[in-house]
Amino acid sequence: MEIFPLTTERLILRRFTQHDLPAFSGYRNQPEVARYQSWSSFSAADASAFLEQQRELAFDADQTWFQIAVERKEDAVLAGDVAVHFFDGGRQAELGVTFDSSCQRQGYATEALSRVIGLLFDDLKKHRIVATVNARNASVVRLLEKQGFRREAHYRENIFFKGAWSDEYSFALLKHEWKAG
Repeated sequence: MEIFPLTTERLILRRFTQHDLPAFSGYRNQPEVARYQSWSSFSAADASAFLEQQRELAFDADQTWFQIAVERKEDAVLAGDVAVHFFDGGRQAELGVTFDSSCQRQGYATEALSRVIGLLFDDLKKHRIVATVNARNASVVRLLEKQGFRREAHYRENIFFKGAWSDEYSFALLKHEWKAG
């Protein structure tokens, strides 16, 4: 059963296509987007390898990362993506978000993340969703808190990241907390 596409008021959440690759590598190369991500640059070859890896990947396969393309309905622009890591035998998931700088601070990430969280808890019956965030990434910290995530840990200088020691926050949200919120 294919889950995608999913829709929200302003967005279409779907699988990536070949057509997305220029925009995908474009926003991943924006310094303000890559600042807190594991990459510093993202080539056309990186984008092609990504698509090949994602092409046959099943959504909700344990021990995999699945990237969901987030497209604006109004103009079919690729606004960003939501990454979902499935683990713990299918009982838990981890989230990540990456959005084009021109599509930030407009509620798109909030709208997309809310839809994905609903899918994970309501349709796929996940027990817990987690996220790990660079402690300086205030935008994503606010995004997660807005969705009801609570900070469970502050790891001090736990990762050598882009030439310096960095702190990370660990966030989590339980299914019953999502329902109550």
